[in-house]
Amino acid sequence: MIGRHFWPLGAFDAAGHLMQLATMLSATEFQVDVVTPRQANVWSERFQFREFNVHRPIRMFRTGWSSRGDRSISKYIKSLKEWICENRCSPDLIYCDQAREESIAVVEAAKQLGIPSVVRIAGNGSASDLFETKGRRNVKRCLQAAVRADAVVVNSGSVQRQLIIDGFDGAPTCRIPIGVVRGAEASSNLKSDLRGAMAKINGDLHVFDTGVVVLSVERMSDQSGLMTLVESARVLSERLPNLCYWFIGDGPKRDSIYSYLKGEGLRQMMAMPGSFGLLSDVFQAADLMVHAGDDGFQNQVPLAITHRLPLVIANGETAREFFAVSQQEVQEQIASGQFETGIYWFDPARPRTLRIAIETITQDLDRAEAKATELRRTMQTVRDASASLEQYARLFRRLIDAKRNDVNDLP
Repeated sequence: MIGRHFWPLGAFDAAGHLMQLATMLSATEFQVDVVTPRQANVWSERFQFREFNVHRPIRMFRTGWSSRGDRSISKYIKSLKEWICENRCSPDLIYCDQAREESIAVVEAAKQLGIPSVVRIAGNGSASDLFETKGRRNVKRCLQAAVRADAVVVNSGSVQRQLIIDGFDGAPTCRIPIGVVRGAEASSNLKSDLRGAMAKINGDLHVFDTGVVVLSVERMSDQSGLMTLVESARVLSERLPNLCYWFIGDGPKRDSIYSYLKGEGLRQMMAMPGSFGLLSDVFQAADLMVHAGDDGFQNQVPLAITHRLPLVIANGETAREFFAVSQQEVQEQIASGQFETGIYWFDPARPRTLRIAIETITQDLDRAEAKATELRRTMQTVRDASASLEQYARLFRRLIDAKRNDVNDLP
């Protein structure tokens, strides 16, 4: 299994998806090895995570690609392909979790080794692998390589339709929805215990007894929806002075966001602790989560649902598709201020609707948590993570068996 990011979590949603899928597959009959680049020379080239090994053989530079030399895209793809072909893992199948530069190396290496390859078109909406973004100059080349894989996994109908619109209607697609895992029930005292433990590690995470933690887990970049909450924080705090803001993750706008909030007089009410190895404790310690961008629906939003966290969600096409609701339904809820489904919608172009959604939750936290529990029950029915895992398992077994049969049929 190969991906651009695996750990830590918070800054990249795809990292959480790869970690969860690898963990769930390793608990079945599959032997899993994960390959991902390392961002610094001091990072170890190999470590064990839970029941499987994570390999980081190739250095990737944080400053971006160069046109030639060791920092070039072609050098990275060539080095990754050579490592896959020469390592001792002896894989039966290679899975690439994103249709990025890694997918080029994966498809070429799989063909050289005579084994099947699977590439997932990651992300949704503007955060999808199908869209050109800042720092991505090889979208078309990556997609052309991805559709040459033995199977192309898409997580939603909109991504599959866009793939056809872009001219890849002949791709061997397999739709596997993002699932919501079934988490263990937490005790009533767990939230306060977690807050106390986390405050001892990082004093910025200290929360007073009457404090309400507003959580945001999004990449700190121009492409994310994080600025919707950042720019509304001062007005929100004037109306609700007991709010505490936890901004989890990292990105190029981290310093500017910190300076902006500090300038707004919110230094004592915010925490920006960076990324985490595991996000479960963070979700269980928060009171609600605000999410405004297209990124996050692969792992972060599903994980929040698992932990029964009340969700304040921006009205957008990706969010509506994920929760299977219509534009009319969402607009009616925003206009009335009545949120019976457990999702507290707001219009990112109207900051007042964000305040109303958060106020509705804080007025009765117990009722909001009860609704979040109902939402989890519903989403685990329509988006069962076990069913998604079984789809991956059947796909992998079918491709492996087909390749072996082809080999046995050779004269």
